[in-house]
Amino acid sequence: MAGLDKEMIKVSGMSVFPSELGALLARHPEVLTAAVVPMDDPQRGRVPLAFVEPRPGATLDAEGVRAWARANMAPYKVPVVRCVDVLPMTTTGKVKKGELLERAARIAVSSASPPAADAYGKDR
Repeated sequence: MAGLDKEMIKVSGMSVFPSELGALLARHPEVLTAAVVPMDDPQRGRVPLAFVEPRPGATLDAEGVRAWARANMAPYKVPVVRCVDVLPMTTTGKVKKGELLERAARIAVSSASPPAADAYGKDR
């Protein structure tokens, strides 16, 4: 995650460092590793988005990780969480930040989209 060390995410005017959040999330007992990238957010500008890989045999879920983060981090640092089976890595063992940034952009777009209507025209 060395490539993420120099980046900073401004969240409601506060500085959040992806490498710091990744290190904090790695302290979670069921997290093997985590990578954090910025994601656009209509209310706060940008927010941290954490991709977390579970330890073997762990039953990790995004809301559980967020609850743990709320108990162990400043409120503005608590990331949006996505659990992944495995982080995309280069052949030299570094996280493919570009792939995570692309995923973050897709997640931001899908989160900003209005809810789909069902067959009867009602929102789900």
